[in-house]
Amino acid sequence: MHALAENLRRLRKRAGLTQAQLAVAAGLPRATVANLEQPGMNPGLTTVVAVARALEVPLDELVISAPEERYYKVTPREMQDYRAEGGRYLARLVSPIASKGVAIHHVTLQPGCRSVGRPHPQGAQEFFLVIEGAAVIHIDDDRVELETGTLMQFPGHHKHIYENAGKIPCLAVSTVVLRMS
Repeated sequence: MHALAENLRRLRKRAGLTQAQLAVAAGLPRATVANLEQPGMNPGLTTVVAVARALEVPLDELVISAPEERYYKVTPREMQDYRAEGGRYLARLVSPIASKGVAIHHVTLQPGCRSVGRPHPQGAQEFFLVIEGAAVIHIDDDRVELETGTLMQFPGHHKHIYENAGKIPCLAVSTVVLRMS
């Protein structure tokens, strides 16, 4: 919990709250919030959970050391490829491997491609944006045609199939959010 004081101060200021306002939102005495911003404090779990809820951040944002840089850069060499349909389906993971709860893929569907999607965990949502060309997404028994510039959101845990029935490659971005609140 050595990162708690620094993270709390940073997150509180980002939320535009004073210690007193955060204390009210968390249902804690102001002195408790002030003490939490001092290094070396060892608060109880219920106190830390109350503060995280008041700030609307995951618990780990309060207790895990923040990275020195607040951005991640992923180079093409670090990206991972997933291929199916004899190479006619390519999904390149472009989001950082360390990203929690989200995966972003650059997808290429060659003409004639029909690839069964990998099911995602219950509660996951997939956002599929067609950048160029056209695609058809089959969700369970529904068939949805997507033209250039169209975005489709669907529950990722359902059976889904990606298809390109056109004559040119389809370029798309697929973003899977593992849990949406």
